[in-house]
Amino acid sequence: MSQFPFQGLEDKELSAFTCSIQDESAKQHINKLKESNRNFIKEIAVLKCENSKLDTVIQENVMLRNSLDNLNLERLKHVRLIQTIELELAEHASRTENFEKEIVRLKEENLNLTNARQRLTMEFKNTDMHYNRILNDMEGEIQRLREENVNSRHEIQHLDIKHSNRGVRSTLAICSRGNSQQHHRRGGGYPRR
Repeated sequence: MSQFPFQGLEDKELSAFTCSIQDESAKQHINKLKESNRNFIKEIAVLKCENSKLDTVIQENVMLRNSLDNLNLERLKHVRLIQTIELELAEHASRTENFEKEIVRLKEENLNLTNARQRLTMEFKNTDMHYNRILNDMEGEIQRLREENVNSRHEIQHLDIKHSNRGVRSTLAICSRGNSQQHHRRGGGYPRR
């Protein structure tokens, strides 16, 4: 007991000492509580800031989720568009194959038509040459017949002249016979008119 600081104190003094000790302890405790309160306020402020950041992150997350949903919708649209394009490409490929077959058929038909045209051209040339030979032969025959006709006309004219000369001679002969008979009957001289 002699070692305690309140050794030798009266009750009043001891009571005052005890109160001072209690006040000092309460003050320290209050100071600690105030410090803790300040620390709690700081932590609350930090937590509020963090909470605000978390709200911002949550909002951003919601926005990102909405963007992701929109991207998924766009992706679905693109997938459908790709499927449509693939179907159209398949149809175009089928049409292209049909066009290629049609082109091959038309080329073959064109080749056949070209061969037929060349064959018909050769036949036409041969026929034309044959008809030209026939026409030349006919023109030659016509020319020969014309010449024969001209010669026949000359011969007919010549025969007509000969025939008419014979007629004149025979007429003259008949006339001269008649005159000579009359001359002999009358005793010569020219007959009277």
